[in-house]
Amino acid sequence: MENSQNHAHTPAESDGQNAHAPKAHADASTDSSVVPQITQKQAKRINAPARNMIISMLAMVAILIPVLWLMPQPDKNPYRPQVNLSQVAAESTQQAGFPVAVPQLESWHYNYARWTGNTPDNIPYFKSGQVTSKNHFIELIQAKDTNPTWVAQQVDNAAKQGTESIGGVEWEVRSATSKKNSEKVYSYVAQVPYSDGKTTTVIITGTADPAEFAQLADATVAYMKTPTMTVSPGASNTSNIS
Repeated sequence: MENSQNHAHTPAESDGQNAHAPKAHADASTDSSVVPQITQKQAKRINAPARNMIISMLAMVAILIPVLWLMPQPDKNPYRPQVNLSQVAAESTQQAGFPVAVPQLESWHYNYARWTGNTPDNIPYFKSGQVTSKNHFIELIQAKDTNPTWVAQQVDNAAKQGTESIGGVEWEVRSATSKKNSEKVYSYVAQVPYSDGKTTTVIITGTADPAEFAQLADATVAYMKTPTMTVSPGASNTSNIS
């Protein structure tokens, strides 16, 4: 009986084992990953856009290099207006009846220079502008027989800050804030002597630093002692007399 029972259960167990065998095989098949295969032609098609983009970029660089090479380089020296200083100074001196101040400082250059004879207040004046070695801008205004109202108008009613002695002359220092760009504008005002104790009112105004103001003020006093540009060197096609 025991043997028959054992034999009775053996087929069932065999059937159970056989039933599980296909599932294990299926699991093994599922676990194995399938790696897609790309042909050589497909690889070329995939890489073509990147390769074409690189070729296009290289071609563009090759075109731009000669263009950039041929472009004119920016001038390191900014544009400087041509001012015939000796001509303007001589003509202005003849009109003014006194030598106009045109000192020339190293590494400075004149931006403009002109004489204005027709004015509403009947005070003709000489005016010039210079660019300093530090690229600051200073104007010089010179006139004779002036008055406090005229001076105040020229310096935009700047408030008096004090005085400085420069070149043996006492200069009144004024300051104001520019209405255009809110910069601090300084003005140095003095009665600068020339020949026989006569004087003219000289105003130096701009946004330069104090050392540059002192430099121009000292040069102006020295020039007025021995003015050089009082005789016209010749006719000029450009007139700065108004």
